[in-house]
Amino acid sequence: MRLSSQLQIGKAGEYLTCADLIMKGFVAFPSEQGLPYDVLLDNGKRLLRVQVKTCEKPRIVPQRATESTAYVFNIKRHGKYNAARYEADEVDIFALVCLDTKEIGYLTPRDMPDTVNFRVDALRGSYYDEKGIQDFEKVMELKEQMTQTEIAKTLEMHISTVNRMCKPDYVPFKTSARYFSDIVRCAEWFKEI
Repeated sequence: MRLSSQLQIGKAGEYLTCADLIMKGFVAFPSEQGLPYDVLLDNGKRLLRVQVKTCEKPRIVPQRATESTAYVFNIKRHGKYNAARYEADEVDIFALVCLDTKEIGYLTPRDMPDTVNFRVDALRGSYYDEKGIQDFEKVMELKEQMTQTEIAKTLEMHISTVNRMCKPDYVPFKTSARYFSDIVRCAEWFKEI
């Protein structure tokens, strides 16, 4: 999907957010232009202000050892080039929309940094740290049956990597990265806000 402008991308995200919230059983509608939030949500207790941030598709994010693919959301008050943050009394929920999958995730302002990246669920298991953990598990399975040299040849790994993994104090690297599905919420989540 290729939308013609940033405005169209934003509008698509707002309407998808309204549809998602309505499908969850709530009353939701777009707000007036010029407000610090895009959607109003009635959660049954009160009206909540929802700021929508939308991305078309995942993008390549440079990392130290390699590059990574992620959904990237910039949470700025007036677009990605303005450094102003939203005030605490302006927004109750951030809705993060992925147009390629039409998924919407939600975070509260206290959980929202200036820029947030989420891993792509379709790529689960292919990220650098996940591959390292998988390789470590394979090495540990073969450790009792083969020499380190045989393991390296079998798994097509460098011998120094296998040697390092076989040390008793080795712990595979694991990031705290989250997948987008980690912030997809059920209706009950909104009732607690």
